[in-house]
Amino acid sequence: MSSDPGLFQTIYTTRALRRFKPDGVPDAVLFQLFDAAIRASSGQNAQDWRFIIIRDAEVKRQLREWAMEGWSRYSARYGSDEDIQALPRNQRLSLLSVRDLAMHLETVPVIVAVLGMKARHSTPGGSTFPAVQNFQLAARAMGLGSSIFNLPMREQLNGMLGIPENNQLYCLIPLGYPTDNQGRLNRKPVKTVVYNERFGEPWPFAEGQPDDGWSDRWAPG
Repeated sequence: MSSDPGLFQTIYTTRALRRFKPDGVPDAVLFQLFDAAIRASSGQNAQDWRFIIIRDAEVKRQLREWAMEGWSRYSARYGSDEDIQALPRNQRLSLLSVRDLAMHLETVPVIVAVLGMKARHSTPGGSTFPAVQNFQLAARAMGLGSSIFNLPMREQLNGMLGIPENNQLYCLIPLGYPTDNQGRLNRKPVKTVVYNERFGEPWPFAEGQPDDGWSDRWAPG
């Protein structure tokens, strides 16, 4: 197991990683991730999140087929492969990694399906995605990579996984030891997304901070 890099370094360097080594993920590591995930807050303390570990080769092959169908529809908005290559670097690299994940989904060591009870909360997903964030940060801390990847989601998947009618599938998380690196994240400055008292009102403190925030404190270089 990897040494925990610390909370703020983990937060400031957790990228969506979508290319993985073939190495399996030990059950003890998976248990730690789920044990961290369920420490998240939950509306009315319902704790209605449920997770399915997917390692079956046939299921992953079907997911790959659906993912490629989803990629075809998703990528059409950007045009041809040549058009994608002409996009700004960050956008181009993100799209290409999504394509690579769709193309190689059956080789991903583990895919986790994340569920929650239907109609249990007034804001669907609001008591599920905090657990997803915990899961992904814990994965980063233990040397793993992950992303939320919903291109393969189909109604038929519920039947394949035996999901009861009273549960909703919220997302899929491909997981493994990454071939790409974690690192600093490019984000909009805090001052452009946080307002003071009313929408659109600048927050004076944020106005005086660097556009890259305090990344240098937690993700130097």
